[in-house]
Amino acid sequence: MLVAPDTTIRLARAESASLGLDADASLAAVRLLPRRGAEQTIDLVDGTFAFPAPTSPDAVTVEWLSSSGDVAFTSQVEVVSRHYFTLEQLRGYGDGQDDFESLGEEKLMEARQAATDVFEQAAGRSFVRRIGRTRDFGRGELLDLAHGDVQELLTEGYELVSGCQASRTSMARPFPRMVEYVYGYEPMPAEVSRAVLELAAFMLRPSNRPVGATGESSDAGYIHFTTAGRDGATSIPEVNAAIEQFGWGRRCVW
Repeated sequence: MLVAPDTTIRLARAESASLGLDADASLAAVRLLPRRGAEQTIDLVDGTFAFPAPTSPDAVTVEWLSSSGDVAFTSQVEVVSRHYFTLEQLRGYGDGQDDFESLGEEKLMEARQAATDVFEQAAGRSFVRRIGRTRDFGRGELLDLAHGDVQELLTEGYELVSGCQASRTSMARPFPRMVEYVYGYEPMPAEVSRAVLELAAFMLRPSNRPVGATGESSDAGYIHFTTAGRDGATSIPEVNAAIEQFGWGRRCVW
């Protein structure tokens, strides 16, 4: 799989992946800098390397090295315990009528990651364990974390007081500073997995209506199209319903 410089891809711990850089450059090796593991350097073979299976969740910075050992490019790999669905499920979606089997693995992975990002952003919740970050400016008694369902704090000097808040136990380091943590809701509901799969399939299909159209007149009357951003986070009512049902929801304080 080719990755572009300064981008992030998401891999599951159990899947094997051979990574190469999509750049016109002569590279010799990569240096892996995981958040939760030991640094290691791997030589490239024909411009690619087999990404090792570290612990999850983790965030790995990949430094692409030239023959002189200088860092030519960087990219990021986010390691999670699992995906919302497998690529085989996407290939065979709709009993093969969409002919997704003819698409390359990179295209399918891009659709899976895009659908995952859209669903999680709209739901305000991740259904796999991930590493999150929030910048602390040192104001207020509590730090409101950027994510919910926080399970573990990775940065010293803080303790959890709720699923989305932390208190400071040490003021030794200067502000502002980054606070890192593990977050995510588990186990994953089957309806959530189905909804993200349906959204990915929708993204891969060619559109059969003009861009921006919200409806269409026909002999049977006027047909109203569900439009993302107006009628919900996506153009699929069932996916929007799963977002509302399983998402973090609105939190009001008064």
